[in-house]
Amino acid sequence: MASVLPALLLGLFIQYAPTYSQMSPCKIANATMGGDFNLTIYPMYYKIYTHYNVTVMGFGENATIVLSSHFNGSAVGKWINNATDCDGFKGIRSTYAMEQWVSPFNISDYVNIRAFVYMMNGTYVKNIALKQMPTTTTPPTTEAVNTTKPMSTTMYMSTTTITTRTTTVTTPNSAPGINSKPLLAFVCMLLLLVTVPGL
Repeated sequence: MASVLPALLLGLFIQYAPTYSQMSPCKIANATMGGDFNLTIYPMYYKIYTHYNVTVMGFGENATIVLSSHFNGSAVGKWINNATDCDGFKGIRSTYAMEQWVSPFNISDYVNIRAFVYMMNGTYVKNIALKQMPTTTTPPTTEAVNTTKPMSTTMYMSTTTITTRTTTVTTPNSAPGINSKPLLAFVCMLLLLVTVPGL
């Protein structure tokens, strides 16, 4: 009886000891980050209680797809086609998989959406951190803003060209054809003869 007890205890220990080589319910062990497939989520920003389309494409044929959603290591949200042994979606698909996920009420920050793909050439995983939409704020300006439109102070100077004309005015004589100087001399001599006696 004493020899049977250690054997039973060893069997219980082996049965309940963790086996890291097996596949856990919502992820595939020994997965390599990356892979030749695409993971997209729409809408692309996180909100509480919102329906999302999670799509995996380009992974070949007859691949095992596992989708999960986590926040701080715990499963959150609800997958529409939830697997019985998984906190996400798990199934075999051919080249394309799209599932719906509903975000929870109690998480308002972000959620990690993971896609594990087991193909013939290996096992791969991709992760998308579904975050809130970034808010853009405009910092207030400290400068005073002048709302009045300044008046234009451009002065225009006109250039005036002044042309000076020289006009020669010819005054006609009162008696045309008679020179006034000899006439004046004649009158002076006549007066001299009249006024001076004995000439």
